[in-house]
Amino acid sequence: MTATDLPPGAAASRTATEPPPRGTTVRPSGAGAGPPTVDVPSGAGGAPTAAAVMDRVREYASGLPARASEIERLGRVPGDVLDGLKATGLLRAALPPSRGGVELTVPHITRAIDELATGDASVGWCAAVALNASLAVVRLRAHAYTELFPDPDLITATVLPPTGQGTPRDGGYLLSGRWTHASGITHADRVMAGFLTPQGVPRVAVFDAAHVRVMDTWNTTGLRGTGSHDIEVAGLFVPERHTFGLAPSAGRQDPPHLRADNLALKMAGVPLGIARSALSAAREILAARRPALPRPASPADLARAESLIGAADAYVYNTLEDVWAAQEAGRTPERGTAALARQFAHRACREAVQLLYDAVGSAAVYTERTPLDRCLRDVITASRHVASAEGVLDAVGDLRLGGDPASPHL
Repeated sequence: MTATDLPPGAAASRTATEPPPRGTTVRPSGAGAGPPTVDVPSGAGGAPTAAAVMDRVREYASGLPARASEIERLGRVPGDVLDGLKATGLLRAALPPSRGGVELTVPHITRAIDELATGDASVGWCAAVALNASLAVVRLRAHAYTELFPDPDLITATVLPPTGQGTPRDGGYLLSGRWTHASGITHADRVMAGFLTPQGVPRVAVFDAAHVRVMDTWNTTGLRGTGSHDIEVAGLFVPERHTFGLAPSAGRQDPPHLRADNLALKMAGVPLGIARSALSAAREILAARRPALPRPASPADLARAESLIGAADAYVYNTLEDVWAAQEAGRTPERGTAALARQFAHRACREAVQLLYDAVGSAAVYTERTPLDRCLRDVITASRHVASAEGVLDAVGDLRLGGDPASPHL
């Protein structure tokens, strides 16, 4: 097998009779009852309020554990689960009200990802990646954005490292390249992919996901449901108006909701959500077995894990509130602080989940009885992301000693 299947409706602009791209086959979405969606009050003009979106996310996330095994087995998020995610309004959360959004703060968006990851880590991860599409609303001209995103709930797979090459041609670029870790590509409508111009200038191209060849590469320990396969295109024409640079124009200040340097901040919600799921499962198992615990140290391990998760939660959200307050006041937040909090969350939550796994004993290995094994695998895989791996510590340490690391994740 050389390509991953794409579900029906993977690109909104594809007609019902148009064939899928070469190397890709179509298969139906997964069966089963999806997480619930909830009717909640809207704000003025019929737009959902920030509180309403958060309420929807919590209610939706409560139904995700029942689908978690299926999502992992399929290696993608089923269509009905995606429909429920769209109904929460989260995918448009960072957009301005004129585009159907509610402009949730970064702390609120991170909390929403945290809630989703508590229900299922792959859904939380894919939602976080899909939110990166909000970059396009300030980087593209209004008519180009409307061309690409006639529906603000279209899902985007984002691979920003400029591993593609763009050759200028007739008002645009012929784009060729291969990108790794295209999370959500098995259900994406659009792709945002980084490339280099002949002058070596990095840009981002936005195009229909139907045009990519999806390589079957995501055979991993955890986060299997994200479908983070490699993708490639060869000689795809992308109009100039559908490309943009990540650096804002001189003198322009993007609204805090849409700043490129906020992209990585919300990812701290993923390990926190995974760890909360593991803590809840371990507590339930150990409470039921309290008269005959698997290990004498199990209660202490449970308490130690809870303290690690609590410390990570406080560090992350206090830091995000400080960052957000600085941005709203027009100040530049201290560089590296949020990155440290995010990296600590991954490290602390990974340790916490391992403690809980050990505390429960042999019961943790039964994947259909408890989420602990999946939680451990998911948090290990999530912590390998470049924005949260150990290299962040090297970069921030160098920064604190007077260096100027080029990492975009600080």
